[in-house]
Amino acid sequence: MDTSRSESLVEDFLQSEPKYKRKVYEFSGTFGTTPEKIFPLLCPAREADWIPGWDAELIYTNSGYAEDKCVFRTNKSNSAGEGLWTFTGFKPNEYVEFVRFQQDLLLHCKISLTQNKDGTTTTTWKTISTALTEKGNKKIERMADEKKHNPVINLMDYYLKNGKMISKSSLIKNRIHGQH
Repeated sequence: MDTSRSESLVEDFLQSEPKYKRKVYEFSGTFGTTPEKIFPLLCPAREADWIPGWDAELIYTNSGYAEDKCVFRTNKSNSAGEGLWTFTGFKPNEYVEFVRFQQDLLLHCKISLTQNKDGTTTTTWKTISTALTEKGNKKIERMADEKKHNPVINLMDYYLKNGKMISKSSLIKNRIHGQH
């Protein structure tokens, strides 16, 4: 079998400096409830209940909720920004995995849920952002080096404790006082 073309392509790539940047970060939060209560919130429809500014256009889902191979879109006005999203892995109460395509970035995320012996659940977000353009490289450079915390943890925690989305005034107050 003649593999000279693919070998040349790979060799050229491996011998050159990467053209586009990649950033990997992980953050987690522990919640005083079970994975069964948290998992349904990891859904493009249900996120409208607990993430201020969340709005998604469902493109493909059999149930209307999160499921394997679910596809949805967010626009510029969405709190997460514009993107085309697709679930690439899905195991109820254990993890969701998705890819988000943007003009300049590709984001791959896996959200894992681990039930702890004390009845709490630790939820871990591992995100890999890959630049697709020079503009994407600049966005990657601006990302915090140590992104250990993400506001989504506060939003989820508030919803789990109060059964409703945090108000905009409380959100602003928390930002002003630096609460995480």
